[in-house]
Amino acid sequence: MKSNSLKFLLSAGLFLLPAMSAQAGLKAVLNVDINGYFQAKKSVSGGIESGQVGVVRLESKQLLSLIAQEMGIRFSNGSLLMVSDQAEVYVADAAGNFITNVSPYVKLELKKGNELLHGKVNILNGKEDSRTYFPLALRLNLTKLQGTLHGIGIEEMLVTQPDGDGVQIFRGNTNCSLNGKGVINGGAGLFDGVINIKGRNADVD
Repeated sequence: MKSNSLKFLLSAGLFLLPAMSAQAGLKAVLNVDINGYFQAKKSVSGGIESGQVGVVRLESKQLLSLIAQEMGIRFSNGSLLMVSDQAEVYVADAAGNFITNVSPYVKLELKKGNELLHGKVNILNGKEDSRTYFPLALRLNLTKLQGTLHGIGIEEMLVTQPDGDGVQIFRGNTNCSLNGKGVINGGAGLFDGVINIKGRNADVD
């Protein structure tokens, strides 16, 4: 029986997201809610300096639209951003079927060897009830919007004990508050927001 802990995956030399997205092809949905701030106006008049900051809201739906524009395609209604078991970001249709890899435009990175484990992992049968803390980076690479955001991901992982048929249920949920800097429409930009990665799957040993 394989171990499901992030610590085990990282020590094995795998460069993956939290354990929840690394289990037996577990499909994990990526939700994004980020604000980008930029200098919309700035002027000096009569000894008074004034300015106006613009805000770009970047939710999953808007991010999908921007990626589609970059690629010159159109995603079907209900399409989702998802994370593969190799930590690649891709787009799937409403039924979860793979459409295309979009990692060149949206990339997630985990620095291995820096995770903190809270909870219990049974390395003999894979049962797990844990919370793991780890450094996470989100990189955006679009024509009018580039940036790198950093934060601490908090993953809650629950894996059931194998039943009589050897089936285990995997449930993972990761939240991360991030902030960083980059470029918006050719000018300096600052970013903050949150991402969520949620997955569930059944696996047979």
